[in-house]
Amino acid sequence: MGDFVELVDGRRFGVAQFGAENGLPVLALHGAPASRLMFDIADGPAKKSGLRLYCPERPGYGITPADSGATLKSRAQDLAAIADRLGLERFAVLGVSGGGPYAVALAGLLGDRVSGLALVSPMGPIAQFIAAEKRGEIADGLGQLGYGHRQFFLKLPRRRRLLQVQSYLGAKAFQAAPETSARLFACILSADDKRILSQPHVKSSQIGMTLEALRPGIEGGVSDLEIFARPWPVDFGDIHTPTIVWQGSEDRIVPVPVTRWLAGRLANCRLVELEGAGHFWVYDHVDDVLETLAGIMTGDNAGDRAG
Repeated sequence: MGDFVELVDGRRFGVAQFGAENGLPVLALHGAPASRLMFDIADGPAKKSGLRLYCPERPGYGITPADSGATLKSRAQDLAAIADRLGLERFAVLGVSGGGPYAVALAGLLGDRVSGLALVSPMGPIAQFIAAEKRGEIADGLGQLGYGHRQFFLKLPRRRRLLQVQSYLGAKAFQAAPETSARLFACILSADDKRILSQPHVKSSQIGMTLEALRPGIEGGVSDLEIFARPWPVDFGDIHTPTIVWQGSEDRIVPVPVTRWLAGRLANCRLVELEGAGHFWVYDHVDDVLETLAGIMTGDNAGDRAG
């Protein structure tokens, strides 16, 4: 199901809701490019875990109008305002992939109001990682940032016109032949990701939420990439929310060393490294992730199943 939330300044955000009608509230933040429909496959598992997922859509995706000049801080403030309008006093935050930066920024903004923070294959603070790397502060065990990730997440977003052209061409190709585009995309992924994305229910969910994301144009993805390339205005050490990060060792989408570095910066965080898993591991483990998050929210360690 889905609807709009209108803020006091008149701006409207698409919000889908899944899971138990009166379940524990979770603000679920989608990836990039994606839409509020990303969590459709989580409806049943959320009901089973007693959770209600509120899935706000970022500007420029789906039914949420594009904005301009957005920052990570302003987006976190918007999410806090959406939670207010939804009547969520205390809630958990789930950030998947490109939703990770916004989830962390929101936890930093709201402090104890966030009861638990779950990050799955999250995009990390790549600019700060690079700066720490230059200062010689990156431990050997974290790994190094690859050339492709440097170009895509740091160099390309600083050339807006080129980013827009590439995004436009990619979007048009996907819209014209979504199944072919999905198959070609899978070619760059790990064996585990290829297996997961070949499952009919996963393929259907991925194509549906991506087509919805791209329906109004490319500005959602463009603004996300521009935000990802900047330093995060977040004091990581001040975030004491119970946090768990799941990261596959064979993830070829987000930079794994940056995720590891982020987990080490968060004061109350457990990193679960998934040997052999790729970026889309969560599609096979939605039940485990949500049950673990429910356990964090209620203080029940027996709910910790994923990892």
